[in-house]
Amino acid sequence: MAYDTPIPTGQGKAIPLMEPAALARIGKLELVARQIMDGYVQGMHRSPHIVFAVDFAQHRQYVPGDDIKRIDWRVYGKANRYYIKQYEVNTNLRAYILVDCSGSMAYQGQNEPLSKFRYSQYLAVALSYLVLHQQDSVGLLTLEQSIRTFLPPRSAPSHFVNIARSLDACQTGREASLAPVLHEVAERIKRRSMVILISDLFDDAEKLVEAFHHFRHRRHEVILLQVMADDEMTFPFSRWTRFESLERQTDTLRLDPALMRHRYLENVARHIGRMRQAADSLRLSYAVLNTSQSFDQALTLYLANRMSERR
Repeated sequence: MAYDTPIPTGQGKAIPLMEPAALARIGKLELVARQIMDGYVQGMHRSPHIVFAVDFAQHRQYVPGDDIKRIDWRVYGKANRYYIKQYEVNTNLRAYILVDCSGSMAYQGQNEPLSKFRYSQYLAVALSYLVLHQQDSVGLLTLEQSIRTFLPPRSAPSHFVNIARSLDACQTGREASLAPVLHEVAERIKRRSMVILISDLFDDAEKLVEAFHHFRHRRHEVILLQVMADDEMTFPFSRWTRFESLERQTDTLRLDPALMRHRYLENVARHIGRMRQAADSLRLSYAVLNTSQSFDQALTLYLANRMSERR
């Protein structure tokens, strides 16, 4: 798949990040916010809609054919009758896509065509396309030691070009801790929104969890897409190898991978496990995406899994 083949923009310039085949495949799916009890919103758009529930509206008595998952068991305990919750959607989706630009994101696996950062750029532009295609608003933030890029949410189709160009111009930096800048983002986003974080999540696990709490405290819907290279997940190295830090130029290690493999893989599994545990407890959507899988297939599978959870 020729990921870096640019396409014309109609203005004499090309934007490499746009790949029509992949974006068209993803654009047929719905990205549905987990918190909505009602599922689909009818009549909002002609195309499948990314919906976001904001307020409880009322109870109504259960009738045969209603989804039993929507029964309010607290009311049943008091009234000894079955009632379901109904919600109102009074606004279209506002999504913010956060892309980690720290040095570790520059890593590219031995046999992989894309670095984690380039892979993340494709994910971000594909999600932007999906949101805008469904006439909702999407914004972009690129993150390093601070917020590097901030594009406020817009719903105009032309905003896709702004996002793609901003992403294409962005490069990875050096050493950065992700958690502090996530707190900054949580304070900056005033209105309740969907926040999609694309990152390798290489930071202190507990500090990251605190940042996730911050987003949830402000009632944001959060999606975590943890992007990792296959090398980072399998540690396939067999010979003495020199490892260089992508965030600290002076940090290098020369070691026998056989002596470190077990401990390394344990640490990776522990970190991923903590992220998954935090996602479960905070009701975040979480997925690990391996850069050995094409980004459009990985994203399509993730969105399909989210859809199946709604049924």
